[in-house]
Amino acid sequence: MWCHWPVPVEAVASILPPGLTPETFDGSAWIGLIPFAMSDLRLPGPLAPLSRLLGVGSFGEVNVRTYVTGPDGRTGVWFCTLDADRFLAVATARVAFGLPYRRASTHLEKSSTGLSWTSQRRGDGRRAELSVTVADGPSRPASDGLEKFLVERYALYAWWHGRLVRGTLSHQPWRVRSATLLHLDHSTVAAAGVDVDGSPHLLAGEPVDVSVRPLARVRPVDPRS
Repeated sequence: MWCHWPVPVEAVASILPPGLTPETFDGSAWIGLIPFAMSDLRLPGPLAPLSRLLGVGSFGEVNVRTYVTGPDGRTGVWFCTLDADRFLAVATARVAFGLPYRRASTHLEKSSTGLSWTSQRRGDGRRAELSVTVADGPSRPASDGLEKFLVERYALYAWWHGRLVRGTLSHQPWRVRSATLLHLDHSTVAAAGVDVDGSPHLLAGEPVDVSVRPLARVRPVDPRS
């Protein structure tokens, strides 16, 4: 599920680490509240057999994210926060990938007409609640323009051990449906340092199989090259 708002560029710029700048669409930066369920996740390389043993293979997550351009001239996702309901998944992601995961209690309910997602973070108690109805009919590819800008993302940046790193991922293009908002609590977005207002842009997505590649240090573009 994707829930997005346009926000001023300076609002996003103020929360980014050195080297990243907001990526814009129609002159605005975008902030997203994205709940989803992860299943059969496997850690990369030799850690893959440990995924199920450690209990990091399946969990619920809600992330607050935005879209950025790095010093390498490429674009990607910057995660402001990620809330997940498995302790070991949180700890592993923080250590192995430098991602700002936090422990939370999450709950997803699906019906024939929509879905409801609730997450409450441990510690500060910040909540994310999202209830929607989903349009009938077959799913479709994301349309050119804003929809693809928001959902077709195949790279992320993270701040890991004092340096900027970038990872890539691959999957089939998303298939989406339009959604109508019934209820929303976005206090986790405010906690990330960005204020949002008005009705969000909503899309519901079908499941995809995702492969994630290891993170690599970001090298700035040499203007002489």
